[in-house]
Amino acid sequence: MILDARGQEIKENIYSKKPVSGQQIIADPMSDRDSMDVARGVTPAVIDRIMIMANGGDPEEQCKLARELPEKNFEITHALGTRRNAISGCPWTIVPGEENNKLADQVCEAAKKAVNAAGGDFGSELGRLDSFCKMLCGLSDAILPGYAASETIWKPGGVGFYGFRVIPQHFLSFDHAYRPKLRTTCNYSGVEIPVGKMIFHTLNNGGSDPVRGGLIRPLAWLFCFSQVGTKDLLSFIERYGMPFVVGKVDNRTYKEEGANLQSLIRSFGPNGGGIFSKNVEIELLQAANNTGDVYFTLLRYVGDAITKVLLGQTASSGDSSGMSNGNAQSAVRQDILEADARGIEESVRMDLFTPFVRYNFGLNVPVPKLQIETAPAEDKVALATTVKTLYEAGFSADAKEMSAKFGIKLSAHAPEQSQNAPAALQMAEHKEEAGFQPLRGWLGPVAESISKIIECDDDKFAAQLSEVAGNPHFGSSKKFEDVLEGSIYDNYCTGATSVLDKLEGKKSK
Repeated sequence: MILDARGQEIKENIYSKKPVSGQQIIADPMSDRDSMDVARGVTPAVIDRIMIMANGGDPEEQCKLARELPEKNFEITHALGTRRNAISGCPWTIVPGEENNKLADQVCEAAKKAVNAAGGDFGSELGRLDSFCKMLCGLSDAILPGYAASETIWKPGGVGFYGFRVIPQHFLSFDHAYRPKLRTTCNYSGVEIPVGKMIFHTLNNGGSDPVRGGLIRPLAWLFCFSQVGTKDLLSFIERYGMPFVVGKVDNRTYKEEGANLQSLIRSFGPNGGGIFSKNVEIELLQAANNTGDVYFTLLRYVGDAITKVLLGQTASSGDSSGMSNGNAQSAVRQDILEADARGIEESVRMDLFTPFVRYNFGLNVPVPKLQIETAPAEDKVALATTVKTLYEAGFSADAKEMSAKFGIKLSAHAPEQSQNAPAALQMAEHKEEAGFQPLRGWLGPVAESISKIIECDDDKFAAQLSEVAGNPHFGSSKKFEDVLEGSIYDNYCTGATSVLDKLEGKKSK
């Protein structure tokens, strides 16, 4: 430990040494394939034992169970695939760590180049390495076991990445720590992983302990219950859904023809059957509920529970009661999708971009950020209605922004005047010339009184109209009369000129 003048510890720069290039994390399993199936014949006692071992820092069997359950349950396969595809299908970009910072922009561009160059076939030395996109998809595998890891294959000096390689979860150990160690045949408790060599992503549902944050823990119990229900349902169908062939014979016939009769019954196929003597009496007791609804109800309940655990809801294309409102494309709840994205963003920033920046640009330099777009697709019909409403209220939308949202090139222009537009609309465009201002000054003071006259019956209409006409605030109609007279004269002259032009045209012909 190094202390400063005040006796305080001087923290060592963990990125002072450049990373070793090439692959350093080499999984060392007992064999190249795992032949043991942890999920086979799983019982509550087995699940309890597996989880107790994981709580103690040995999550090997829990990780294997997370890998095997999707192979044995189609509901887990469907829901897990939907959730992983939801995050993997989101577009992403790399943005600077700070805005309006030239150094941050330069670092961001360098990170983009390193990411784009990662992945590919590098011969026998490194083999085929994963690209950045495939690495992100691998990190989404943390949903069930609670964590996922990927090795960063550095170029010499840490100037970039050759690519990435997924580390199987069951090769990691958490003995006496929450930070993983690599388990090998020589050291089952695990060895330390070099700094900057591993991108470690956790689901963070179980607090600080990664092995307790995965969804495998509730799903394991649901899978166990569904197995019991399925077996009971199959037994029920075998008893009540298939016919039984019963042959009753006497003792002499049974001794002489028993083998032939048994062969004859077997020829009926998988249907059940048997041979009894006439002196044997067999009674099959019927269940109180002989329709099997109780088994189907249990399986539906477990299936809905699995979907809720993974997707946060049960809505599908045939059920509009969930948050997706019957839209199967919105199967993953938005808050879950955003949480998955933010977790992956933080893991990549801390374990990949931070070492890259420290190796190449030093300390106190803004670290770029991974940005995964999780905003839901906008309803274009609703957006168009909103833009129209805002336009009618006096607001206009930016043509460039709207072009990006609608996916087509838009440009603003003045609305064209229809030739068949009402005369009142045409007059509105020239209201100053048409005398609307004098008319407003003439009728404005008594507009409310005039509106009340319209609602009067015939007996009161004349009296009310005379009262309004005698109102001292009514104003003078002289200005309006002058404008109206001038408008009539202008129209008369225009019409007369048009007629003369037509007559002259006929004469010239």
